[in-house]
Order: sequence, then C-alpha cells, then structure tokens
Amino acid sequence: MKYSVFLHPDVVKYLDLLTEDERKRCYEGLKNLSNDPYRSRSGCDIKKMSGKKEFYRLRVGKHRFLYVIKENDVLVEEGFKREKGY
Repeated sequence: MKYSVFLHPDVVKYLDLLTEDERKRCYEGLKNLSNDPYRSRSGCDIKKMSGKKEFYRLRVGKHRFLYVIKENDVLVEEGFKREKGY
C-alpha cells in the first residue's frame, strides 16, 4: 500500500534553511515514508512516540520529524534538530 506524504508549511520552511546535502537526505527520508510509515528499516529510523498519542518520529541524522498517519496519508507536522527536543 502506498501512502501520500504531506508536509506542513513550517516543515518546508525548516527544510529550506538546511544545507543542500542535509535537505536532500531529509527529503529522501520523508519520501521513504510513502512505502511504510510504521516500521524502521535501513535509512528510515521510525519510532512511535509514547507521550504523544498518535505521533511517530522519523530520524534523519540530527534532524527529527513528527508525523501522524490518517488512513492513506502521512501528515508531517513538525521538523526540528535533535537539540531542540520533543
């Protein structure tokens, strides 16, 4: 099953601030969510968040993305560096 990945405008702004190499890696990781947004695999470190009920976390290097899965859509709500925390 394929999922559609949608980025919140704030996530797009966050990605625009990154270097070209970081941006490319992050977009690749976000694109991989369309295959299976539930399970971790090589190049796609995913974890279900315990404190935030329906949220999942994608880790790409030192960058983190929080997202929600609604039917066949993956809604990426927030992007931030690891130092910021959750």
